[in-house]
Amino acid sequence: MRNASPCLLALAAVLMLPVPGQTEDTVARRCPQVLAGYAANDDAVRLEFNGSDNMSFRFLVAGEEPYDGFVFEAENEPGIAGVILDNCPDGDVTGVELDACTVWRGHMYGIDDNGGTVELGAADAPAVGQLHLKGLAEALTKRLPDLAERIPQDQIERLNLVACQE
Repeated sequence: MRNASPCLLALAAVLMLPVPGQTEDTVARRCPQVLAGYAANDDAVRLEFNGSDNMSFRFLVAGEEPYDGFVFEAENEPGIAGVILDNCPDGDVTGVELDACTVWRGHMYGIDDNGGTVELGAADAPAVGQLHLKGLAEALTKRLPDLAERIPQDQIERLNLVACQE
């Protein structure tokens, strides 16, 4: 670029600058909820939507086998709920069998910039920047008693958007 014009040099300089505003929020606006990936601050807990229309996901805890998760309309109050399952039998299962393989069941919310809760959007809606899985820390600690020593409890229920699986 030794003999390049000043205009070309200026254009090259602008193109090499970091894109302003590349934040969790701008990633969320470009990523549909169904492809979002979330993690705790230390990455010891992850939730990865798998791209299916029913918004199923994998839930990963460091040192453990992955769990299966599903999203559905809440039954007793408005909003979205989720369930995390561990080695459920295939096919028709009884209520007892389902209870035995359920790790967690509860509401899933987004957290807005002011710390308030927002409803989790549809599969094609922009991903929320932070995901709150109400009651997850207590449920996981019951299933994995040493979890409290490995992962700060406040990081288990509030996961940050870290990736888009496009």
